[in-house]
Amino acid sequence: MIDWREIDTVLLDMDGTLLDLHFDSHFWLEHLPRRYVELHQLDQASQDALKARIMGEQGTLNWYSLAYWSRELNVDIVALKREVQHLIGLRSDALDFLTWLKQAHPRVVLATNADRASLALKLPLTGLENYLDAIISSE
Repeated sequence: MIDWREIDTVLLDMDGTLLDLHFDSHFWLEHLPRRYVELHQLDQASQDALKARIMGEQGTLNWYSLAYWSRELNVDIVALKREVQHLIGLRSDALDFLTWLKQAHPRVVLATNADRASLALKLPLTGLENYLDAIISSE
């Protein structure tokens, strides 16, 4: 059992830990490929190729970089994310845990590979910043 009185700092990830992955999965594997072929007037094969390309970057910092994808695909990734931002949401247990941490008084730090553009989109919509003492991004 963890003795929380001995814990002075808690590091938390954002996507998949505090935030539900539904938004990201939908955006990268459905919305972006569909909108990409619409914007560039391409065919279904191009949509499938883009999905494979996206998955090929998994595990790299490019995977998380909206600037990288905007540049590579010649689309405004942030604007496309805003089209489906209503899907951004906290995991069902995240708010209770964050509230408890606030009362327990350890320092709460978000440590994430999400870039600044992702943080700028997600934090205001979720209210996470109200529970964090610091944010560290790999960008």
